[in-house]
Amino acid sequence: MHTATSAPPATARTSLARVVASSTVGAVLEWFDFFIFASLSGLILGRLFFEPGDPVSEVLLGFSTLAVGYFARPVGGIIFGHFGDRIGRKRMLVVTVWLMGGSTVLLGLLPTFAVLGGWATAMLVLLRLVQGIAVGGEFAGAATLIIEHAAETRHRAFLSTIANVGASFGFLMSSALLAILLGTLTPAQFEAWGWRIPFLVSAVLLIVGAYIRTKIADTPAFLEMQAARRAQPAKRERLPITELFAQHGRAVFCGIAICLSLVYYQLSLVFVTPYATTHLGLNASMVLWSITIAQVLYIVVSLTWAAISDRFGRKPVLAIGFIGCLLWLPVYFTLLTPSSGLGTIVLAVGGQLFFVGATYGPLSAYLAELFPAKVRYTGMSIGFQGASAFAGLTPLISFALLSATGTWLSVLWLGVAASVIGITGVILSRETAHGALQN
Repeated sequence: MHTATSAPPATARTSLARVVASSTVGAVLEWFDFFIFASLSGLILGRLFFEPGDPVSEVLLGFSTLAVGYFARPVGGIIFGHFGDRIGRKRMLVVTVWLMGGSTVLLGLLPTFAVLGGWATAMLVLLRLVQGIAVGGEFAGAATLIIEHAAETRHRAFLSTIANVGASFGFLMSSALLAILLGTLTPAQFEAWGWRIPFLVSAVLLIVGAYIRTKIADTPAFLEMQAARRAQPAKRERLPITELFAQHGRAVFCGIAICLSLVYYQLSLVFVTPYATTHLGLNASMVLWSITIAQVLYIVVSLTWAAISDRFGRKPVLAIGFIGCLLWLPVYFTLLTPSSGLGTIVLAVGGQLFFVGATYGPLSAYLAELFPAKVRYTGMSIGFQGASAFAGLTPLISFALLSATGTWLSVLWLGVAASVIGITGVILSRETAHGALQN
């Protein structure tokens, strides 16, 4: 097992810094692609790629396509987890970038329903499936790469969260770009061609991300496993997923339970756009700028909570996050009204993200610490992406509940379920912050 020390040697720090930077940049680019689709699904994709209907139906159809990507994420997690544990973390991260970038560029070139009818819808869904499969291997791959390189430090959560807030930087870039486009283009221009710009920008980002990821080394833990396999070529190993459920079932449950904080992330950053624009009638550009500002705060908060968990433990920070998320949710909806201004929206979303950050900051390190190296990529992928499959339905279910009942009170039950299950996972799991990373 790796021994925890106060600081790695200077050469290790240099190598670790390169790994963190490479993983973070790749994550930013990949999640930018994923969130562009998420933001546009609540604004325009339902209208462009499905048979025209009323505004509520269009939003629901857009979110249904968004949900398809989230259902594909566990599949991607299993595939990339298996090969990541067998042939390398780094190789899988290069593949995920190419899959995500390529599918996103093609989304920007798709003809709409008005041109191809149902074929346009089918191609949209297919490309979203590819996006979901690609991003299914991203979180665990980037986090595993950093944590296994940082095994001998006492800052595993902080370092891994630098890469994981790459998702937030990706969302930040996507929401800022969309806010600029919506603020400078007319509605007709945006609907005709403006919505394609963010997808096509990914062509440049794809090349940058793929190049950066080829320059990083695989982890010491994986290289040790690879050497051991070469030394005993006749030894048969169970498939990583078989080994995972046979030996680490409780850790898998706890991982999925803790990752259900993603429900609150979806409510705060995806559901808020159609809720504020379609239901409350607020200006879309103002809402997107509010989300952009709140995301900046969220990045700082997540890193802070991660550092706190390195010092005081993962479990208390996670518990604060789940309880706080649940208590703030009614405040979040109360603050959002038809007369809300930018500051009020930032307060509502930022307050929710403050507590989401407490669940997300320690998350990647905690998941990695629950599993040994030979099933770590697979275990992290199934924990995170298993929860994501449910969390991805949050905008769709929330908007359907809101449309059926006319009140946001019905949406609170999603938060109750996420917090109850999440806190159960925290209670049943062990504290891992101050122990050595499992071999």
